[in-house]
Amino acid sequence: MIDDRFQRTTGIVAPETLERIAEMHVLIAGVGGTGGQVAMDLTRMGFGMLTLSDFDVYEIHNSNRQIGCFESTVGTPKVDVIARMCRDANPGIRLRVFADGVNEANVPELVRPTDDFPPPNYVIEVMDLAGINAKRHLYRACREHRIIVLTGLMTGFGATVHVFHPDAPLYEELYITDEGGVDFPKIVPRLGSYILPGYLKRCFDGTGHIPTCGIGAITASAMMVTEIMRGVILGNDCMANWPQYLYSDFFDRVHVLDTRDTRDPS
Repeated sequence: MIDDRFQRTTGIVAPETLERIAEMHVLIAGVGGTGGQVAMDLTRMGFGMLTLSDFDVYEIHNSNRQIGCFESTVGTPKVDVIARMCRDANPGIRLRVFADGVNEANVPELVRPTDDFPPPNYVIEVMDLAGINAKRHLYRACREHRIIVLTGLMTGFGATVHVFHPDAPLYEELYITDEGGVDFPKIVPRLGSYILPGYLKRCFDGTGHIPTCGIGAITASAMMVTEIMRGVILGNDCMANWPQYLYSDFFDRVHVLDTRDTRDPS
């Protein structure tokens, strides 16, 4: 019998699919802007098990985009707030909370099965671009365990999403520079036409944050959760896969599924 919370979902998802996702597990690495939104969207979609991982607390500048940031939650750990919101939306959800974030030491625990949780069916990686070392270890572990990783970067009134199947190149091979930073122009091949030039320069040279808002967080989450649902309903082969990427911007009215040109220019 379908939980009353998800009755409206049965018009777009078959009851047997809802029963299946109630037994599925998604790891969310980083529950700030995009990750917090993803956690709530997956909860409202009916996913039965989530692992939430984040070491940070809310700060006032998170207010413009992070679903759990309120005046009352500034200074509170993000994982605690998001876990509380998920349980409030669906008291039956099963949660694991890692308040130390993602690091080399805990990555094996994040991706392996336990007595209470199967290994993740999917991983959402939305850690801050500063967490390069953690990204390396997480993507390597996901490849080893044949887990699909989705990552989304909110930019302006939109977002870019990449999906890494186990046969895709590692994140570090594609987007981490020799100096140990993230190659921002490569991982975000499109940007809104309205983003102010000074902010663009700071993004590209790694000295500033990506300008965005709540619309960006919602867009990134919607794209990744929908991509997971494509995998659940149609099979993982029907999800995007590198060198493809997804991009949507609601201000510019641009929505694409594109494929990178990976040919050797020489």
